[in-house]
Amino acid sequence: MAWYQEWFGEEYLEIYSHRDENEAKLQVLFFAQQIGPVNGEVLDLACGMGRHMKELQTAGYHAVGCDLSYTLLRTGIAEYGLMPAARADMRSLPFRSGSFGALVNFFTSFGYFSTEEENAEVVREMSRVLEPGAPFLFDYLNVHRELQKLVQREKRETPMGEVLIERWFDVNDRSFNKRITIGQRRYLERVRGYDLAEISMMFSSCDLTIRNAFGDFDGNSFHDASPRLILVGSKR
Repeated sequence: MAWYQEWFGEEYLEIYSHRDENEAKLQVLFFAQQIGPVNGEVLDLACGMGRHMKELQTAGYHAVGCDLSYTLLRTGIAEYGLMPAARADMRSLPFRSGSFGALVNFFTSFGYFSTEEENAEVVREMSRVLEPGAPFLFDYLNVHRELQKLVQREKRETPMGEVLIERWFDVNDRSFNKRITIGQRRYLERVRGYDLAEISMMFSSCDLTIRNAFGDFDGNSFHDASPRLILVGSKR
């Protein structure tokens, strides 16, 4: 079983509980400031519990979610009520071509797969489901900063007990790895580290044009020390 099929459950929600509705509200506000009104539905790709979907709807957008984790989707229903969402793999989206007026992808929900071709397939699917001219927002890690601030080992006290987190960068496949140990349970996170040039080439080959690269949700320009890599653009 792949790591992303095991990890996105109850333990994941506890570890990342600081990623809350207030954060989602600020990020959706940034989207609205950059994109403005959208003609059609907004796809929240890898929506998780749906906290961004909720804020998108509050902001007046017609949001539709998609995530592979049954646990996250089920928890979102309990938390926010029923929302339009599909359980599906990012590499093969269950939507018609050109069916969305915009797309968002928050919180490094990219680079999960073991081959370059699989990760490129996600970008092709992003492009496929967008109508021509539709905008997107893509929120990803900054490879340079992650390498500089990599904390190899830390312990946290949580309601689940002590959590041990071990991190490393694999130079062979250029992936950021995180091993999470909770009691007798052990999970892995793995994200392929793409820099801005690599992502730009990948997006361009799929008819996605990047208009701006931001380093945070305050709107600062991207540079090597930026906390994030946030791309705003549209489908050609």
